Amino acid sequence: MRRRSSLPVTFLVPTLAILLVLSMVPTLYAVVIALQNRELSSSDYSWVWLSNFIDLFADRRFLNAVWVSVKWEIVTVVATMMVAIGLGVLMFEVASPRLRNIYCLLFIIPVLLPRVSAAFVWKFAYHPLYGIATYPYRLITGGLIFDPLSKPSTALFAVASVDVWQWGLFFAVIVLKLLETLPPQPIEAARLDHAKRWQIHAYVTLPMLKAPLISLMFVKMIESLRSFDLIYVMTRGGPGVATETLDMYAFSQGFIESGKVSYASAMAVLMMIATVITFTMLWKRVQARSRIA
Repeated sequence: MRRRSSLPVTFLVPTLAILLVLSMVPTLYAVVIALQNRELSSSDYSWVWLSNFIDLFADRRFLNAVWVSVKWEIVTVVATMMVAIGLGVLMFEVASPRLRNIYCLLFIIPVLLPRVSAAFVWKFAYHPLYGIATYPYRLITGGLIFDPLSKPSTALFAVASVDVWQWGLFFAVIVLKLLETLPPQPIEAARLDHAKRWQIHAYVTLPMLKAPLISLMFVKMIESLRSFDLIYVMTRGGPGVATETLDMYAFSQGFIESGKVSYASAMAVLMMIATVITFTMLWKRVQARSRIA
């Protein structure tokens, strides 16, 4: 019995210790650098403590990057969940079991593509002259050129559509499989009461899937924070700073424009703190509502 009880500890403790070191050492080092004034062009530095953090809130470009990051998070998460639920319910209601398997195979392919590859494919698809995504606009308007990636009002949504294309279709497969695992009795009872299809899913199936749908939403919220490669390949933060998220601005300040490593580290630390606080508050609020329900 002692051997059995100690076996999980034997496997878990070294692994968790390695993960703790790999996560905490870079984090602590980033905090230390954020309290200094290091630059790539010089080896000299001094301690400035909270000066970098104070300067951030006077930086209009930083505030714009925060706002763009918030918009990106809202647009990608909301659109992904809407596409996932809509397609999942549609496949559940219309498609046969064999056809569902075919759709599931096709919908999984986009998320298997490397993000950079998907970005290059869609960047060419949005080409104003040769892109297939802009072809309907040219056909309707008689050849007028439309470049969604070069306009500040459409660039963020054009890039977000690629993210939704990858994760919305994949989440639709998950929603479909969740619907297939539900007990058929409540659905059959609702149909006997002459409930419409949208009413069945709005009041029966989707409320039964509330917990897994919330989990999917949290997964997408975390995944949307990892958008650097997609945005960098498609727009590089442009036009202007219309699609420059916080991680892109930190990278630009730290390694591209001015080499202010400490300033970039201050952004990264602030982003980490804000993310941890936000997700903790949202998770506790969801748990409190689930207990009340």
